[in-house]
Amino acid sequence: MDDSPVMRVIVTASLESLGYSVEAVDSGYAALEAFKLENFDAVILDVDMPGMDGLAVGRALRDDSNTCIPMIAMHTSLEEAVVRIGFDKYDAFLQKPCDARLIGECIDRMIQEHGRQGEKDS
Repeated sequence: MDDSPVMRVIVTASLESLGYSVEAVDSGYAALEAFKLENFDAVILDVDMPGMDGLAVGRALRDDSNTCIPMIAMHTSLEEAVVRIGFDKYDAFLQKPCDARLIGECIDRMIQEHGRQGEKDS
């Protein structure tokens, strides 16, 4: 989720080049609607969004027992301490500007770690 069309294209291209299926949305409201229709393995939330920001979306996802989002990455130009005050239940933090390769590596790492945890639980 990012309100910048350029950032959505960069992140989408980076993740698709790694073999991920991506749905990019331009607002927090659109993100919550997408979660009602599909299951996602991970989500990248831009913190600084007009209307419903990434912090509010993150809280809504974690608080809704019907939503199964195992991993959340916060993507922002804000300091991590500022983000943590508003929402601290995320799995990764990406400081903007961020190289598209690093975004892909972050998602790869989160999914691999989650997969290993799932294997341990079986």
